[in-house]
Formats: sequence, C-alpha cells, structure tokens
Amino acid sequence: MKRSFSLSVLRVLIVLALFVIAALVACGGEGFDPASKVDSVRLFVVRADKPYAKPGDTVTLEALFTDARKDRPRAAKMYWIPVLCLNPQDDLYYLCFAPPGDGGRQAGDTQLVPIGAAADAGSDGGIGGSNPFASIPTGIDLAPFLPQGNTFSFRIPDDAVKPRKGSEPYGLAIVFNILCAGRVELAERDPSGGVQQVPVLCVGEDGVPLPASDYVIGISRVYAYPDRVNMNPVIEALTFEDKDVAPALGITIEKCLTEKERDCKENKIDIRVSDASWELNPSEVTRDGEIREQIWVDWYSDLGKFDGDARLLFDARQGRISDSEVTFRAPKNPTDGTLWAVVHDNRGGAAWITVPLHVR
Repeated sequence: MKRSFSLSVLRVLIVLALFVIAALVACGGEGFDPASKVDSVRLFVVRADKPYAKPGDTVTLEALFTDARKDRPRAAKMYWIPVLCLNPQDDLYYLCFAPPGDGGRQAGDTQLVPIGAAADAGSDGGIGGSNPFASIPTGIDLAPFLPQGNTFSFRIPDDAVKPRKGSEPYGLAIVFNILCAGRVELAERDPSGGVQQVPVLCVGEDGVPLPASDYVIGISRVYAYPDRVNMNPVIEALTFEDKDVAPALGITIEKCLTEKERDCKENKIDIRVSDASWELNPSEVTRDGEIREQIWVDWYSDLGKFDGDARLLFDARQGRISDSEVTFRAPKNPTDGTLWAVVHDNRGGAAWITVPLHVR
C-alpha cells in the first residue's frame, strides 16, 4: 500500500537513510582488466578546493567522472547525499551509518548534519532518534530529492575540531555521492544484517539492480584544523615524447602496426607538477625533522594500454622523481578516445588533466 509524504519530510528521511551507501565505496569492473582501462561508469576522484579546511569554511567538492559504456540506455548522473557526517568514531566512515537509537554503542560522537534543502526541511542534526528506514517506502526513485552535478558545497561546522588522543585536535567531515546510470532506490533492510549493510540500490527501469559497471558509490573526506592548510597539486603540463601537450588538441598517435600487442610501439607520456606542490607534511615528523608530501599520478584511458596504472612523482624525502614517465601502446585501429591523468598527494589533495586521444 502506497503512503503519502510531504516533500520536506520525505527529503529529510531519504538523506538521513542514504548514509549506509558508503560500504560500496568503489565499483568496479569485472575480470582482471587494469585500473587504467576505462570501459564502464567511472568515478576517478573527488577533490576539495580546501583539502584541509578551517571551522566555518565553505568547501566545494568537484568530481571527475565519465560514462564509457558502449551500451548506454540511461546516462550516468552524479548524485550527492546532502548530509554531512562529522567526526565518526575512530574516523571509520561506516560508523556514519550505525542504526539510530542504538544508544551510541556503534556511532560514538558521530553527527549527521543536513546540508542545503535538507537542512531547510528540518532536522535535529544528531544520529539518535527513530530509524528513518521504517518511514521510507521502497521502490521509489530518490533522484528528485538529491543534488546533481559535478560540484557540491557545504560548510564546515564551527565546532568541527575535536580533541584527539595522541595527536593534535582536528575534525573530519565526510560526504558521500552516487554515480548511477539508473534509479536510486531504497532496499529492504535486514534486521540481522549489521551496521555495514547497504539498503540502497542503483536499479534499472524494471527495478532490477544494475551491474557494478553501471554505478559507483564514493566517499570524500575533508579534514579540519584550526591553523593547518593543504593545497591541491598544480599541474604544469602533460607531455608526450618530452613535448608539452596542448590540452584542447590532445595527443595524436600512430596506430599499432604489429600483429602482437606487446610489440606495439611504446609512446612515452609524462606529467609535470610544480615544485611548490611538494608541501611540508607537519603530521609526519622523524628524527631528521619534518618530511614532505608524497605525490603520484594515476593514468586512465578508454583505449590503448599503459604499462602501469600509476607513477610516483615526488618522494616524501627525495623530492621529484626523474623517471616518472609511463609508456602507452595504441590500439590497432584508428579511433578517438580520452586520456585522464589524476594527480594525488597523501593529504587528500588532487588535480587532473583530461585530453582527447587520437589514433591515426
């Protein structure tokens, strides 16, 4: 029997309930294809404009994703869960989803803070109370109640920073998103399934759950400190055979002319990141003093093949790595595709460059 709900009440119930999705942090592909091969719905990275923020700061998240499926009956869209999970116990994201009303045995001091329209709809901002799943009907499309797009902004609460045993005070804000090529629906919750179960589905028009190639569920962490900052890495250039690539033109490469893939020409591709990106990492102190960040790049393409998925760019002690290039073998047939390079540092910073790839 269907029930009737006001938009505001249903919105609050949905966004609070959806926190259980994080147990499926990544989707995936089947078989043993390398991570660099893109042929499905793929969420590459979500970066914060302030990887380390201060209480009161507004943080904007930006997602890099694609839908590389050959058969796309319904395009993948990015949905954001407009509730902030603040300071889960022991920084464990899955404790954001401890069932309400458990007396804090699982959740600890975790706070769920509605954002935007969800906040306007009204909520006490805590994790306690009755279980919202009991009030949400299953089998309805939740997408109309969720923000969409590649960006999402939220405010770091003024009281986000908390004392920490054995370290300086900090806060942890977690936001979840869903890249789904179908309907986002709530599933029946199994009372005996434990705190890590995921009663959220990405389903087709027929209500049947879609395969892992059609969705990704992601998690974004932003740390808050009273006086510590972290900047995103800065990409200076993508290089092909030691020459800078014009991002709008991309890379034009000769098709593979040999019968065996391993004998295809190896083309050298690299990325140059600014020296200023190699920041001090104050949380890591050794006998020799402070050390700096580690910075690496992940490579992706929807055609051809890399000789590896990632390369280290800056070592925490030694600095820039001189031989960071990756080799790429083109496919045998002329075609057009895309190359993605995603640069990370080990404090949550990220940057990327996307260029067209032409095989002639």
